[in-house]
Amino acid sequence: MRSHHKQFYAMTFLALGILLSCVAASEEEYARTDRYTLAKVEARSDQKAPLTTIVTLSFGAEIKTVGEAITELLQGSGYQWVASESEQSDQLLNTLTLPAIARTLGPIRLEDALTTIAGFAWALQVDELHRTVAFEIADVHQKIAKQ
Repeated sequence: MRSHHKQFYAMTFLALGILLSCVAASEEEYARTDRYTLAKVEARSDQKAPLTTIVTLSFGAEIKTVGEAITELLQGSGYQWVASESEQSDQLLNTLTLPAIARTLGPIRLEDALTTIAGFAWALQVDELHRTVAFEIADVHQKIAKQ
């Protein structure tokens, strides 16, 4: 019976040693945030790429156009809406009435919310260097075929 206990303890210590070596070998760094909680020491994915942030929102009654909704969505994201190459198309998108179905969104990624509000006719262009977004007229037939 004693030999079974020795084998059990030997196997337990071996497993514990393997586990500890795996934890030590991992490249992820953790910080203790309280007595029983460890947290990874790294930025979250939405902090690294703000347009991937998941949002849930309802636009107030004062938001009447697509342009106002886009401006509201981008508030606090670090991105801003800039005019595209064609001022005329940009002005068209800016003045379109916000559809009632799009007044409440989420949970949805910020990037998807922008494209949803703009609609199929518009392609989102993101400049990560300057943290700007713009919309260009899209090839609607190609977009519908992809879905």
